[in-house]
Amino acid sequence: MNKKAVWTLLSVVMFLSAGILLFYFFWANGYIDPPKTAPTTTYSEFTYPSLPSEVTIQPSATNTNGDKAEDPYVNPVNFAELQAVNPEIVGWIYMTTPFISQPVLIDLSETDYYLSRDATGQYDRRGSLYIQSEFNNPDFEDPCTIIYGHRISDGSMLGNLQASFENIDISENAQYVVIYLPETTKIYYIVATITYDESHILYYNDFSSEEGFNRFFDKVYSSTGDEVQLVEDARPQFGDNVLILSTCLRTDRTRRFLVIAKEIT
Repeated sequence: MNKKAVWTLLSVVMFLSAGILLFYFFWANGYIDPPKTAPTTTYSEFTYPSLPSEVTIQPSATNTNGDKAEDPYVNPVNFAELQAVNPEIVGWIYMTTPFISQPVLIDLSETDYYLSRDATGQYDRRGSLYIQSEFNNPDFEDPCTIIYGHRISDGSMLGNLQASFENIDISENAQYVVIYLPETTKIYYIVATITYDESHILYYNDFSSEEGFNRFFDKVYSSTGDEVQLVEDARPQFGDNVLILSTCLRTDRTRRFLVIAKEIT
């Protein structure tokens, strides 16, 4: 093979390699939108609950005295089955926009253990949705609980989170997050979507103090940008229980996209 042919072959290889690297960069950083419907994860060890694909989420019924109605609690999630497979499954998150129906885990054995493991503890680059035991309790009674998950480009885990809220005005169309727990159900009203830096929110903010709680939400409600939505008249107040969904920001993996919600009845 003469030198001209060698250089031609090397040029073609380099051109194709550059094209592949550029495609991966745009794909991995979210410039290419994820599919609208995320793939369904299945485990042979347990079955997912029979939740409908679309439901109207409303606060719990109350009686005339303002107390919760004493209807028997019916949990659609079989936690006995789930925890027999993995006792670190502590809850189940359910959303309609984007559609998310996934177990929530707690990393009791190792920090961020479920960043690269599925709900059965097996290696999976997509990881799981989880809370950190160092900062949160599994009963979701902390002033602020954060669920972490990857922004997977195929739409799984929290892959569709940011793209979904680009087309929703949360001030006009109320959005909710449901957390099923073994003994109760918690419903959260989404009050903000923002971009955030890499700093660890629960490490640097003391939500158990009024000063720390207000300082964080002063920062949230002064946020600006294309991804920012704020429901001004629903700002969390000290004493509210807050839930945050945290994933990587599309186009910039060094930042985070946060969906912030507060618990309602």
